[in-house]
Amino acid sequence: MNEQPATPLPGSEAELLAAFQSAAADLQVLQADLQETLDEMNSRPLLTDDERKALEDQASSGELGSQMKELVGKIKDGEDTWEAVFAGLSPNASLFQGHLTALVEEHKDDLALAFEDLLDEEEAKGNPLVDEVGRDFSTE
Repeated sequence: MNEQPATPLPGSEAELLAAFQSAAADLQVLQADLQETLDEMNSRPLLTDDERKALEDQASSGELGSQMKELVGKIKDGEDTWEAVFAGLSPNASLFQGHLTALVEEHKDDLALAFEDLLDEEEAKGNPLVDEVGRDFSTE
């Protein structure tokens, strides 16, 4: 049997270890940045008082549909909270689904343009976005 030696990896072991350590340090910085952003977002109220009042007024009037009117009634009666609904923890979260679906349908063109802008911005930074199966969205 004629065995051939394994092909060495490019670079020395020290170079590979240094590259790994650098990547690990970059990952830690990104993780810290993400945690800081999450902490900041979690420290802010979900809705300002004005936003909450406007949403409740629209929903109470029926302008946002019968399900939202029912939902805001439960919230005003103390049976539920906006925070629980938005977090998907409320047993009444499904009442919000119709409103979300209508909003997505109404704004789908704007959402698509915003997503394209995000892809362009990230690509300009050298971060082309790809999904979990490797599709590059910046070329679609």
